[in-house]
Amino acid sequence: MPVHAVLVVPAGLAYLVSSRVGTRTSERGYDGPWITAAGDWLLRGRSRPDSGAQPVGPLAGSEVELRSADGTRLRAFVVEPRPGTACRATVVLAHGLFRGAQEVEPVADMFRDAGCEVILLEYRNHGGSGRATPTFGIDESEDVLAAVRHARSRGGVAGRRPLILFGVSLGTAAVGFAAPRVEDLGGLVVDAPLSDAFATAERLLAGSGRRPPGFQFPWPFGSLILHWVGVFAGHDLASIRPGDALRGLAAEVPVLVIGGGLDGRMPPEEVRALYESLPMPDGTKQLWILDGADHGDVWKEDPDGYRQRVRAFVDRVVGG
Repeated sequence: MPVHAVLVVPAGLAYLVSSRVGTRTSERGYDGPWITAAGDWLLRGRSRPDSGAQPVGPLAGSEVELRSADGTRLRAFVVEPRPGTACRATVVLAHGLFRGAQEVEPVADMFRDAGCEVILLEYRNHGGSGRATPTFGIDESEDVLAAVRHARSRGGVAGRRPLILFGVSLGTAAVGFAAPRVEDLGGLVVDAPLSDAFATAERLLAGSGRRPPGFQFPWPFGSLILHWVGVFAGHDLASIRPGDALRGLAAEVPVLVIGGGLDGRMPPEEVRALYESLPMPDGTKQLWILDGADHGDVWKEDPDGYRQRVRAFVDRVVGG
């Protein structure tokens, strides 16, 4: 019984978690952005299209195949700004754990309306991308850098546009590790930012990150599971600290940090601490915590406010 309690059961659960990382069933059929003839985005994520909108099918030519540094095949979708709108910047968007490009469609549409080209990245093990060992932000940051290389591989004006990174939930870990390595980064937006993978995972296993609370794993059983998750990932979860990586950003890079007042996974106090640790002065960095919003739900709870902040952020990046 001690051997099973300390070794077999925690290791088995950890292996199950690691091997099952991927996009949830309801989003696996995502085939790319749907844009009407008038240029409107038919959102299939957390927002719904207008009842009178006429679908025209996935946007032709939007899907691109990328390769990460270790050769992992990645799927991404590229959408230009609205017809007749000059492109002001390029935005790479990274989704959360067990999600895919469909999750970030609403935010991508907001950036698009602000005059940006958007790249909806599906990092390893998610959507239409290839399988690899999940590392919860470490190797996923290489996937973000592959999207950055694609954005900048084009010559002329396209390759010189300001580049913005956006991430939500686990996507903030991917962009967090990548951002300090991006030369001349235009700006960074992190929504429900993960600063410490081990602390976040502990809250999830304790049931505090779910509404209503889910099944709880008592200590030290939960800690044993997290130990074995780190073994299978090849990285100790305690070493996966995107918040520390973000301290390496240049002090002139604009950053917008977003959180939800009801978020039990990335609670407001942790989001504020991450914001305070950033090296840039207030004004260059901005914080928005929406009372009443849960994890990753700020754009759903206050879409108008989110859209206004996205536009204002793009204006700052382009103007700066």
